[in-house]
Amino acid sequence: MPHPIIRFFFFVFSLSCISVVAQGENATFETTTKLSSNLRWTLDFSSLAVFNDNDSFTQNMIGLDIHKVFSNENGDIGTLVFQPYWVNFDNKQSTPYFFDGKDTELTWRIANFNLTTLSKGGFNIRLGHFEVPFGLEQNIDTNGTTRQYSFADRGIKADWGTSINGVLPSFDYELAVMRGSGNDYTTRDDPYIVAGRIGTPSHQNLVIGLSFFKGEILDASGTTKRERIGLDMAWYRCNWELLFEVSAGNNEETQVANALAEVSWRNLDESFHSYLQIRHFQTEANDDEKGSALNLGLNFNITNRFIISSEWNKPIDQFGSQSEHSTFILQARYRL
Repeated sequence: MPHPIIRFFFFVFSLSCISVVAQGENATFETTTKLSSNLRWTLDFSSLAVFNDNDSFTQNMIGLDIHKVFSNENGDIGTLVFQPYWVNFDNKQSTPYFFDGKDTELTWRIANFNLTTLSKGGFNIRLGHFEVPFGLEQNIDTNGTTRQYSFADRGIKADWGTSINGVLPSFDYELAVMRGSGNDYTTRDDPYIVAGRIGTPSHQNLVIGLSFFKGEILDASGTTKRERIGLDMAWYRCNWELLFEVSAGNNEETQVANALAEVSWRNLDESFHSYLQIRHFQTEANDDEKGSALNLGLNFNITNRFIISSEWNKPIDQFGSQSEHSTFILQARYRL
């Protein structure tokens, strides 16, 4: 079996060839992919290689990204987002539980309809598979990227359910009731989630939000009761971003707390993005356990369709069974 880095660079070479051809036929491409002003669709290809002394592997993804706004003569009715992804792991020691021991699975990134016609965006109803509303994840799209925030602390990023949500002059909000089973809708062990976030408008230079999360999250062995209260902040100044999130709560009877701070910079045309994250986490069980980690990320938009991303993760203080080894992640992504 070829080494993961050999497979990764073969994938990058293949995408480079596709990029050259696509640029030569750019006018035709734009005509055939943009069906109307209310519809966008994209084929998304990516390969991600993870290098760690304990578990080095590659993750390959092919997905369809559809965004459709339904309208009539009176205005917008609602928005459909549909993102099924085929995901394959190569050489990974353990795949997510819903893969059922397989290396390949159809996953649902986002697949929902948001009805917006009731109150001109002030009161909407969402139904389907969407991100659990909590913290920085609510306003910053990290799906399919190396840059991630705090969803791992809650054990779930997106789920099936329904929500009420809206954008008002003074604040944005979303309140959701969800299945708690993640990728697959299942009633096994009766999981559930109730979560929500309210915050200042996301288009402002300073955004502050409050979140809550309560549920029993399904995994391979059953459900785990998790509760969180969180505070997040985002501050934008010229080419700089400063992000902060802190949360506290319980996993079953164990008290837990997490904090994340990030500073990032983009160049003027946003073809380059760098960020530095510091994470801290602790539990209070029989013996207090604490840990910290440092993440450094770089993102290069080679073209408007071809992106190379990387992230280096370094544990500062080892936490419980956490690996003491650094992890390096390299991703190539092409959106056709």
